[in-house]
Amino acid sequence: MKIVVPFYPLYVSTEKEDYFKICADVTGGEIIAVNRVNIITLIRNIIGQNVHGHGRGFPFPQLSCFFGKKSVYTFHNNFIGQRWYAKILRRFIFNHYTAIIVHSEYAKNNYIKQGIKPEKIKILPNPIDYNYFSNPKGGSKFRMKFGLKKGEPIALTVGTSYFKNPDIIIKACNLVGIKLVIVGFIDKRETRKYPGVIPSGKIFLNSNNVILTGRLSKEELLSAYDSATVYINSSDSDGENFGISVYEAAAAGVPLCLPDYGTFDIFNGCALFHNNHNPEQLALNIEKYLNNKELCKTNSEKAKKIASQFDYSIVRSQFEQFYKEIGII
Repeated sequence: MKIVVPFYPLYVSTEKEDYFKICADVTGGEIIAVNRVNIITLIRNIIGQNVHGHGRGFPFPQLSCFFGKKSVYTFHNNFIGQRWYAKILRRFIFNHYTAIIVHSEYAKNNYIKQGIKPEKIKILPNPIDYNYFSNPKGGSKFRMKFGLKKGEPIALTVGTSYFKNPDIIIKACNLVGIKLVIVGFIDKRETRKYPGVIPSGKIFLNSNNVILTGRLSKEELLSAYDSATVYINSSDSDGENFGISVYEAAAAGVPLCLPDYGTFDIFNGCALFHNNHNPEQLALNIEKYLNNKELCKTNSEKAKKIASQFDYSIVRSQFEQFYKEIGII
């Protein structure tokens, strides 16, 4: 099988969270990055082959179904488009695939409303490295490196792109008076290999409470989770279709503050939810955790069990079953 992706390598914490590579792992296939080959070469490589396209990109990866044999597409978005012409074009293209993968019931329902045939849609998650992140350590060393006091409450978020709404998180943490650690790229030059993760200028808003770590190694990230009091995601619904870092934080036992759209419905009952553009609501949820240790413990234990269901080994088995069902392996 040919796995057609917009770019490669993928920016993920560990190899087991590479949601392009898991397709190659299961099928013995080849990853073809659109940004590294010309269109003629790409077509020659995929024509008559089974193909799994990923992500944005026109004409490719999106048109892969017209050249491949059995074809699968993962758009990595909760909607097929926002503008009317994007919806019409992608509806026509996506319905020519053998199957379309989404990551949640929320995305599935949106795709159906926007015209994708229900029988083509399959819910499959991205993999996380649960075994690694469920054993957090190094929090004291992380705090020392970034000048954080022992026992001081810390909010953590991963991702600096505009759709992560860092300004909302910063405002909420300022309202509470809690230090915020933001993990991710802070220099646009660092993102040349990883399109789509360009940092938002809003991460540089004036605040004495914000610590920008830059990109971290997996060991440093593990220590960041170990140091955190609460984990925050406040992303836009058209940008956060799964949220690997949310599952990493859950695996590490960090209490979650999440946006209240359907991407994170799986954490209902074990996370606190807010409108993703409402810093006051988010601030109230942070304070609930700070004032209730039992709530922190209960939510983190429940969320950790949920995260365990998305370990690489489990998700790989799900992909194997899926590819068998549609006749690719």
